[in-house]
Amino acid sequence: MRTGIARKLVTTYFIIIVATVVSGGFCLYVLGVNLAVNASMRDVTLPSMEQIKHMRAMMQDVKKLTNTWVYIANNKDQERLRTLVNDEYRELDTSLQIKSRLWKSSKEARLFNTITNENRKVIDSVKSIISLLNAPDAYMDDRKVDYAALLNTHVGKLIAANDKQYAQLIEVKEQHLTSEQKVVRTLLDSLYLVVLLSILTVILFSYISLRYSKKNIVDPLLGLNKTILNMAVGEVVSINEINRKDEIGQMHNAISKMINGIIDKMTFAEQIGKGNYDADFTLLSENDKLGVALLTMRADLKRSNEILIEQDKRLIDAQKLARIGNYYYNIETGEFQSSTTLDDILGIDKNSPKSNIRWRDHILPEFHSMVAEKATIAMKERSKFSASYLIKPYQGDKECWVKTIGEYNYDETGRAVSMFGTMQDVTESKTLEIELNDSYKIAREQNNRLLNFSYIVSHNLRMHTVNIQALLNLLAEAETEDEKAEFMNFLRVSSNQLDETLHQLNEVVAMKNSLNVTITPVPLKKAIDHAVDLLTTNISEKNAIIQNNVTADVVVNYNAGYMDSIVLNFLSNAIKYSHSGRQPVVTIDCVKEHPEMENSKWILSIRDNGLGIDLAKNGDKLFGMYKTFHGNKDAKGIGLFMTKYQVEAMDGRIEVESTVGAGTIFKIFIK
Repeated sequence: MRTGIARKLVTTYFIIIVATVVSGGFCLYVLGVNLAVNASMRDVTLPSMEQIKHMRAMMQDVKKLTNTWVYIANNKDQERLRTLVNDEYRELDTSLQIKSRLWKSSKEARLFNTITNENRKVIDSVKSIISLLNAPDAYMDDRKVDYAALLNTHVGKLIAANDKQYAQLIEVKEQHLTSEQKVVRTLLDSLYLVVLLSILTVILFSYISLRYSKKNIVDPLLGLNKTILNMAVGEVVSINEINRKDEIGQMHNAISKMINGIIDKMTFAEQIGKGNYDADFTLLSENDKLGVALLTMRADLKRSNEILIEQDKRLIDAQKLARIGNYYYNIETGEFQSSTTLDDILGIDKNSPKSNIRWRDHILPEFHSMVAEKATIAMKERSKFSASYLIKPYQGDKECWVKTIGEYNYDETGRAVSMFGTMQDVTESKTLEIELNDSYKIAREQNNRLLNFSYIVSHNLRMHTVNIQALLNLLAEAETEDEKAEFMNFLRVSSNQLDETLHQLNEVVAMKNSLNVTITPVPLKKAIDHAVDLLTTNISEKNAIIQNNVTADVVVNYNAGYMDSIVLNFLSNAIKYSHSGRQPVVTIDCVKEHPEMENSKWILSIRDNGLGIDLAKNGDKLFGMYKTFHGNKDAKGIGLFMTKYQVEAMDGRIEVESTVGAGTIFKIFIK
């Protein structure tokens, strides 16, 4: 992508790297030149200057000693002169000859060659003097002494003339040394400047990169992360799309589109909840599985509502035929609601306020104590109230027998606050009672089924949402491209798993009104592995070990959506309620209840080493709706309730063994 964030960051880092490489290369170049110049000064220039000065001083000594020897015979000076000429000068001359080959200046070489040639003449003359005056008696020969004096004068002139050459050579060498030092100083000054500029360049582009990253990457990602976290807790707030073509812009606009789609679905669901089954919304795409599922649910609910309306009509008609009505009575406020049939049975004027009705006044006195006793028992034991007795209608003098069945509603203190139920005129017939109860049961089953589906949607999709949210947090914190690619791959896996879950939920939506569920062969090991994949983030956070001992050949006839939900619930609970003092270990096995029997039930056992459950205290409410036991703020009390409903819907059962602090075993019996 030409305008992508990656390209912009790569360009910035490329500039930083180039600046670093250029400054580093220049540093290495300056270091190399500096080392070479220092080595030249250390090994060639300075030693050469010292040796030239030494040779100059030596030639002065030769001049002095020769002059003394010619005119005054002195064995000590004679020996010193021989040592200078024959040994020390030759050694020094040889060393300087070697050094001079390393000089880079031709002028220095020419001056040195001139000095060397003149020195040879001096040495030859000195050696001639030594040979002339090699014995004390030679001083008696005036001819030899005069010739030696002449040679000595020649030596003095040569050395005096050569001394200027020495001074010039030393001056040239000093100028060369100064030049080399100036080069080093200039390079070091340049080095400081280049390093300073490189540092400023790196700081500038790093600052620009950080500002750009914060403004265009970090802040938008934090905003998206906050939005997703709010969505995870149910707060859905619309965000506007932005005109940005890079990856962050695409992600932002995708989430904006997703949120708007969710808001549309929420509005759609609210309308459905209000009974507006003609409400509609636009699918995000042809792959909008949740949208399709909601539309399917709307169609099912509409069909179910039509069935319920028809059933209500039939129920009212049946009530009229059976002479049975229903009522609701608020004990505290006196509010009384009754059906049309019950109004007819009780002789209630439709225009009269029902709040003025007093039940006791219309029950014949001989039944007062019996009704009061049964009401007391029902409230004490929280059981149904059931009684048959005679009443005198509110209008008319004809008494009639009624059978009343009711239940009390209680407040948080346990006090009965209201009552609802049915009342039937059994004077003529009770023949329609079974049919009415059956109709009531069908209506309740239908509502339970729809409620169960809503629990499945909420619970299963919530797990996917938490998983995707965790992966997005990890993606925001990733520091390398490899880590981002890995987390993006995990997101794709989670997306595919969400799609599969939606397919399964769609099957649940499409269940027939007969309450039959779709039964298919389900490979149990594959279903468990699928749940483990969904819980990858939770397992990683707790460092849990999942031991799936179920073999690949175990296949059960089950509803796939129910099986996924059951396994996911038990595994997520085992990880969520793990013991903080040890590594969580969850072991899954599946065996035949009676191996010797061909059609024996399977027993799927899920064992953990977590916190355990106090069955003596909580056993009777373990599978109750909204019941939680460990104070976990994320616990909803829905999972086990839903799981028990699903297992029993498949004609199975659940057994529990648990020890507080040691762990729990859930056994699911599969037909």
